[in-house]
Amino acid sequence: MRTRMIRLCVFGICALCMMAFPWAHEGELSMDILKKLFPEAENFVSRQKALSSQAVAKVEQSLQGKIQEVDKNLTVYVAVAKDPQTKKTRSIGAVLMVDAKGARGPIDLAVAYKLDGSVKKVLVMKNQDDKSLESVAFLKQLEGRRPTDSWDQKSFSLVGNPVSARELIQAVRRGMYLFLVFMNP
Repeated sequence: MRTRMIRLCVFGICALCMMAFPWAHEGELSMDILKKLFPEAENFVSRQKALSSQAVAKVEQSLQGKIQEVDKNLTVYVAVAKDPQTKKTRSIGAVLMVDAKGARGPIDLAVAYKLDGSVKKVLVMKNQDDKSLESVAFLKQLEGRRPTDSWDQKSFSLVGNPVSARELIQAVRRGMYLFLVFMNP
């Protein structure tokens, strides 16, 4: 009986190890993608964090809406580099994967955020919607945006399907608030 229990426990542990870890969006980001977003970074450190109910409430209050279940378990790629004056390694920002529900299908984004929460750069990783959403001109509008800036649709030149363009913009904004609670719980 005891041997049987031990075998069941070992089997259970092995099964857990083989399951996909429940941290946000599918797949890991390659070093090539991370370097496109933060070319000045010397390295990237992957950090996972399950958001507390207070952190979720803080993000939802900022967004004035609910976040997705997958967003409650974050994987953040912290970009690190040496400070030019002190030569000490420090964080310079981070990359998050966020997704948007376009009118014709999902859109997966890798978004780089600076430490103040502003958007550094956006890369479209997977797009089953309008290809014009990948245009440099459209994505460049998001760069430099801060939490305190206007995120109203009127402050953007929308491309393609307006519903999908707005969803992409809101996904980047959602990622911003997720990043901010990750850094300052």
